[in-house]
Amino acid sequence: MMFNVTKFTRLFLMALTITFVSCDKDDDQDTTTPPEIYELAAGSHDQSTNEIEKGGEVVVDFKVRSLNDGLLQAYNIEIHNHPESGNPEDEYLLIDDFFDNDPTFKGTRNATVHKHIAIPGDAPLGEYHVEVVVIDEFGNTAEEESLVFVVE
Repeated sequence: MMFNVTKFTRLFLMALTITFVSCDKDDDQDTTTPPEIYELAAGSHDQSTNEIEKGGEVVVDFKVRSLNDGLLQAYNIEIHNHPESGNPEDEYLLIDDFFDNDPTFKGTRNATVHKHIAIPGDAPLGEYHVEVVVIDEFGNTAEEESLVFVVE
C-alpha cells in the first residue's frame, strides 16, 4: 500500500509540474487593446493657433503608445475640408498619406510624430478636419481628430 501512495504522490507532483511548465506567457498576452494617441495638436508652427494662411504649413504633432504587448506599425494622416455642396467629390484633400516605414515609429512601443503639411495657394478657405489613425502589429487601430482653418 505504501508503494501505491508514493507512486500516486509522484504522479500528482509530475502532473502539477507539467501544468505549471505548460502555462505559457502567450496565454496572457494582450493583443486586442488598441494603441493610445494623445496630445494631438494641429496648427501653426508654435501651435499657438489653428488658423493657417494659404501657402503656409499645418504642423501636426501627436504622441502614441502601445497599450498591449505589441509594437506600433504605421500611421495615417488625412486633412480634408467638407465643402458647402456636401458632395464628397468636391472635398479638397491636403494630405492622405500612410506612413509605414517611419523608423522613429515602426517597431516601437512609444513614439512622437511631428509633420509639416503644405497648404497650396489655391486651397479653399474654411474648416479642415485633421484625422490621425495609428495601427499596431495586431491590427488594432486608434483614431483622433482635430480642426484647422485655412484663412487669407
